[in-house]
Amino acid sequence: MNNTNYISEKSSKFLLEIIFATQHYYTVSGADLTDNYVDKLLVDTDGSLLLCATPSDVLSLISKESSFFDNETLQEWSRQVTGIKTAYAVIDLDILLKDAFDPESYESVYYTLGVVKDYALQLNDEKLLAIFERDILKQFIDDLADYFTWSENDLLKISVEINILLLSLKEIYERLKQCIHIYQ
Repeated sequence: MNNTNYISEKSSKFLLEIIFATQHYYTVSGADLTDNYVDKLLVDTDGSLLLCATPSDVLSLISKESSFFDNETLQEWSRQVTGIKTAYAVIDLDILLKDAFDPESYESVYYTLGVVKDYALQLNDEKLLAIFERDILKQFIDDLADYFTWSENDLLKISVEINILLLSLKEIYERLKQCIHIYQ
């Protein structure tokens, strides 16, 4: 494990590369050590998800602001990872717009939905949370968790009607699109 990953894991703060509208952006996700280790993302005072063009822009933003989650630990993390260029993980929001999934893309969908749900919970976004409460989405996430997290199945089994699911995923994207702020 490289030093940056060690620092990230120790502080529970992670640089994420976000694919949104075919562009690559960066933000930070992590456990809020001051709030029962709840997973959170960088958001502005209006609750919009903050995305930056480069990793250095993210670090610069963190150093200038004091209103982010777990700010003391986040500030220390940003000082320790100065020069970071590689994201801990890539989250592809655009994957939610696909009309079909190949088997290799399900893992990306799973982790993307996890980050989006963290955001929805952080802001208590009723519209997003209502979509996540739909039976079809809950079952789909359970199917993916059984395979990717719990390894309960040797084969990935999707037990929902994909065409109906795709409508919910597109709805998530459209709602999230309204909640993104590209920091310049």
